Amino acid sequence: MPLDADQLKGFLHFRLATAKAAAGRAGWFGGRLYNRISGESPDYIPLSGTHLRQAFLAMRIEPPEIVVARGEYEFRVDYARKALTALNEDKEQT
Repeated sequence: MPLDADQLKGFLHFRLATAKAAAGRAGWFGGRLYNRISGESPDYIPLSGTHLRQAFLAMRIEPPEIVVARGEYEFRVDYARKALTALNEDKEQT
């Protein structure tokens, strides 16, 4: 289900906070084990195809054609930050 801009910002913010927590845990064995079991990554965030398309469009990048709405994808954290920044900039301009 597509999100509006504010919902997408909140969603990306939550996922980035989760990745930051995973990065903090990655420094010791127990934290890496927890990340592995929970499926959390310090480098990637999970997104549905719909949300991935929306993140690409927020950055004014044409989404790849292979991205399908019902797919599950891993989105690099640096690109997620760029998408969040672009959404925040769009909000300031309006």
